[in-house]
Amino acid sequence: MTTVCPGLPKPDRPDAFTAEIHALVNATAPRLFAVVEEYATEDGDRDARVAAWGLAHDDGSAQVAALDGGFRMSLRNPERAAQLISMRPGSVGSLVWPQVESDTGGLLA
Repeated sequence: MTTVCPGLPKPDRPDAFTAEIHALVNATAPRLFAVVEEYATEDGDRDARVAAWGLAHDDGSAQVAALDGGFRMSLRNPERAAQLISMRPGSVGSLVWPQVESDTGGLLA
């Protein structure tokens, strides 16, 4: 016998309250950022890769996870992730905020 989950019922609420919930979620959502590693190639050119993705929270802290699954970190601030990447010989770490469209192209550090 197979058990079927009926799922969660949709809440019955006025449209104004739904709008308030969406505003709350948008106001408290963490900001997405990429940790980019720039490095020298064997022929002396520069290349870059996205090493990790992170979420920056309102309290200044950040959660970061490597793309290859190599690490997950909780940090005091997002900038610390770029500093850690920069500790690798020949590498420079930076943060890129995908939703930022400005003269700097979203680069922070």
